[in-house]
Amino acid sequence: MATITLSEVAKSRPKRAPPSPPESSRPPSKRARTLTESEATARTNTTTVPANVSEVTRKLRRRDKQSPPPPQDRSTPPWEPNLLTGLPCGLPKREPVVDAEERCGKSLEESCKRSLDHFPNPAFAFPTPTLEFDFRLAVTLRPEPAHVPGRAHKEITAISSGTWSGSFGHGQVMTGGYDLGQARGFRPIRIVEGAFIMRTTDEPPAVLEMRTRGSLSGPCEILDALLSSRKPREIDPRKYGFRMFLTIKTTDKRYADIVNCGLWVASGVWRGEELIIDAFRVA
Repeated sequence: MATITLSEVAKSRPKRAPPSPPESSRPPSKRARTLTESEATARTNTTTVPANVSEVTRKLRRRDKQSPPPPQDRSTPPWEPNLLTGLPCGLPKREPVVDAEERCGKSLEESCKRSLDHFPNPAFAFPTPTLEFDFRLAVTLRPEPAHVPGRAHKEITAISSGTWSGSFGHGQVMTGGYDLGQARGFRPIRIVEGAFIMRTTDEPPAVLEMRTRGSLSGPCEILDALLSSRKPREIDPRKYGFRMFLTIKTTDKRYADIVNCGLWVASGVWRGEELIIDAFRVA
């Protein structure tokens, strides 16, 4: 029987490989070193500010110049100053004007709403005044104005004859006239004050005294033509405005209750040597 010693058993066993060191202590491979350097470079480029800022700015400006401009909005027409001539309120007849008018209306409405806080008795409603056509007066003017002596130089344009007719009667205009005074402002205006004596066709006739006060406005050349006695007054009435208010007084009891407490607003038009006035009673 053969005997085996411990030394022989140890020699017959296979030798174990030495334990590998931990991954943290291993030296990085060439590929790992390449990835690490590229990541570090990328991180450096994303977290640091370029040293030459002006160069970057020039590149951005060059890129903006080369890029095509954004498409323009063609829905709104361009502004044309020539459209202002001859249009009411100096506004062109374009769709943007509608928007401007709407904004103007909204701003006016908002202002009215804000004023309600300071408006006396806002819950109390008054009846709205109305206008009713009442009578028409037409007078023939004398060609030369009459000069009135005094401190203030006045020229009164007198009438030679005239007629009137309305809801409370008809008759003739006996005497009277109107005085034109100039008012200074941002536009040419003439202040018009008139006095007319009206007579009815009753027997005996009643005498009514009508007084007017208003303004005549329009372009300077139009006003000069209207006020000149040498030029014909065949001018389109839409080119000027002659607006006034008037009152009528009488001592005749037949008409006192009808006219003494009345108030009228009127519009005047020149037609050759004739002045025509339409009066509307405020009801």
